Parts: sequence; structure tokens; C-alpha cells
Amino acid sequence: MSRIVFLALLVVSVAAASPVNVTYTVAGSSGNWTLDFSVMNNEMGTDQAIYLFGVLLDGPGVIGSPAAYDPTVFPTWTNSGLGGSSLVYNNVWLDASASNLLPGQMLSGFDVLVTSATIPQAVPWFAISTGTIPYTAGGNLGDPYNPGFEGIASPEPATFLLVVICAGVLFTRCCFLRAAG
Repeated sequence: MSRIVFLALLVVSVAAASPVNVTYTVAGSSGNWTLDFSVMNNEMGTDQAIYLFGVLLDGPGVIGSPAAYDPTVFPTWTNSGLGGSSLVYNNVWLDASASNLLPGQMLSGFDVLVTSATIPQAVPWFAISTGTIPYTAGGNLGDPYNPGFEGIASPEPATFLLVVICAGVLFTRCCFLRAAG
């Protein structure tokens, strides 16, 4: 178990160094999962506000949004024209005011319903920001006044540990039932 905790801490420390960090919590049960994405803006030294955010899942399923973020403006989004991947993100939120997720802030409430039997363990995401002070640290798509970022989100460590514990309990139960039967 200590290896799992170490791995979870390593993932969190590596992710925190990124200009944008995305994680999610999971609630629900098989076929009815709610993923609540949290976005952390680490574009320090700028005034870059994240105004466009999206994730790629098995299908569209937005069921919740932070205040000012509209999930109906863009049904899909791709960063291929900005020099990014050709993924087509199918859950997209837009803050037209571009003033709600400034550097040093975290925002959650980007909620998506997932109907798969299992919890997604890796979810592609993108975020685009804008401001008057350019982001010059690199690792971005587009120009420094409108940088875009892409990455892979994973469940928050507590959710990940819960999944590992549940899997261990199920494995132990299966082994016990097989031995008893």
C-alpha cells in the first residue's frame, strides 16, 4: 500500500509543476458515474484567465458547470488548428467573460455523466487562456497571449486509492469464493 501512496504523491507533485493541472473526483456507481473536474491555473506571473476548457470521454454528458461557464456554445472542439492534437473534445465549457479562473486559482464543478461500467482512469483535456501579460514559460499551443494546453487527467489520489481498495476487496472475495466453491 505504501507504494501506491508514494505513486499518488509523485503524480500530484509532477502535475503541480504544469501550467494547468486537471484532476477529477468520481461519484456514483457502474453505468452512472459523475466525474467532477477541477482545473488549477498555474500560469504564474501573468494575468492569463482560463476561458475555454474541455475533456474527451466516450460521449457528451455535461451535467454541471461552474458559474459563468457555458457548456452549450461549442458542442465539440479540436486544437489541431492551433498546433495541438487532432482529438475532438466532446464536453466543452466557455467563459465568455474570461475572468473567472486566474493564475493561482482552482475551479471545480465541470461535471460529466459517464455511463461506462468502469471509471475512466485517463481523460484527455485541454484549456485555453487569455490575458494582457503573455505566458512565456513554454509548453503551450498558440501565441503567448492566448496559450492553449493539453494533457491527461486522472482521478484525484483519494479516488484512485478508493478504486484500488475496491479492486482489492473484489479480488479477495473472488479468490475466497473460488476456494470455497
